[in-house]
Amino acid sequence: MEAISGRGFDEHAVGLAATEALTNAVRHAYPGSHGPVTLSVKQAADQLVVVVADEGIGARSVPARSRPERGRGMGLLLLRELCTVARVEPGSSGTVVTMAFARPGR
Repeated sequence: MEAISGRGFDEHAVGLAATEALTNAVRHAYPGSHGPVTLSVKQAADQLVVVVADEGIGARSVPARSRPERGRGMGLLLLRELCTVARVEPGSSGTVVTMAFARPGR
């Protein structure tokens, strides 16, 4: 969190969203095995962009504001509540989760 400390972003929201995306990658990307998961943070003007990427089996596409399936968590809904933009891009060679945060009052 040092990368965003003191820059005016909601550190709790950023930390919670990043933790949720990382947890999903660790739990679902590599069933029965291990693999890389990357986290990057970039600030552009008054926006912070956090990207979590893996090279695993790929996530299913889930529409915004959809109800979670029975037995599934609320992670994607949580991301959409915490972030200005939350995009999940599943692919055949992994998943990329992009989360954007605006400074409060912007």
